[in-house]
Amino acid sequence: MLILENQGIEECSPGASKSLLGIELLHSMERRVGRERLMRKIKILSWMCLFIIGSHLSFAFALRHLKTGDSVPNFAIRTIDGNHISLDERKKKITVLVFWKQNDDKSCNMLTDLSRINEEFQGKGVTFLAINGDRASDRQIRELALSKKLTCLFAGDPDLTTYSRLGIVVLPTTLIIGPDGKLAFIQDLYSRNFFTQTIAYIRFLLGEITQAQLDAELDPGRSVKVSPARIKADRYVNLGRLLLDIKEKEKAREALEKAVEADPTFPEPHLLLAGICLEDKEVRKAGTELEQALKLNPCPKEGRLLQGLTYAGQGEDALAIAVLQELVENNPEPPPEAYYEIGKIYEKQKKTSEALAAYGMALKLLLAQ
Repeated sequence: MLILENQGIEECSPGASKSLLGIELLHSMERRVGRERLMRKIKILSWMCLFIIGSHLSFAFALRHLKTGDSVPNFAIRTIDGNHISLDERKKKITVLVFWKQNDDKSCNMLTDLSRINEEFQGKGVTFLAINGDRASDRQIRELALSKKLTCLFAGDPDLTTYSRLGIVVLPTTLIIGPDGKLAFIQDLYSRNFFTQTIAYIRFLLGEITQAQLDAELDPGRSVKVSPARIKADRYVNLGRLLLDIKEKEKAREALEKAVEADPTFPEPHLLLAGICLEDKEVRKAGTELEQALKLNPCPKEGRLLQGLTYAGQGEDALAIAVLQELVENNPEPPPEAYYEIGKIYEKQKKTSEALAAYGMALKLLLAQ
């Protein structure tokens, strides 16, 4: 018999043992999140100043001695399939290089997008090459490519010769090299615009779009005026997120409050403040922030999740279940946290089978990420 401590479930059928093991794993994963975030503290602090000033400045630091418009020095590298590729062989063609590392969400997202872009430009003379930068073996790279169904070429750089030659500083980094052998585009880290921007640059280099069309793709905000107040608020939000990642909660709260002060119509700082208040058991204040966020943007996924958590914190279990169930049923990619919170409510109510089902869905979604 397995016992869930302090949860009110003391007995279950033998057939539920595996599910309960999953629940214990889920709880342990929840406790581990704080430790994993602290491990990233030094890395995040090193980049914090860049986010305060503005995200575009970080491009200048992606490469040590190359900039857009420079000729890229030749290099040769062996792919994990045993073939050799050199940059000189790719002259008069477009080459897209991604430098990445293992166990990194930004690298994984960049590689996934790169594979989608690769499929879109099949047969157009564009080479997509992903070069590992943390000494992964060919076997490890091959396993990742298979598990994620990645279609681009992969290569290892165990002695970091290519990294040193090109002066790569930040991982992940993407370089697009034009037919003239010059560096056309640098993308460090990973942004939500990576997919569209990379496609736009490749199409421009292929002659499929004009410079004006490229500019419009790269900066759609030119046609939609963004107020100085929103820009200022967005920077405070970025800072607040970084501070939350390194467990500087009170400083994060101050930054987010400044974001609200800069632009009261921006819903995101209200959402983040609601999350902080909820964590600090300030349920009433969390509800106020959440109400304001949902008034500004009625249907964000994060807002509905926090609304369910707020109802649960107030002891309104029925309302919490209703909001969270609606969230998971109406989203093609429901957040695992919603199922987890549903499971906790059912577990508290000693509804064992419902709790197991919700925990099972949460675990399945977590393992799929």
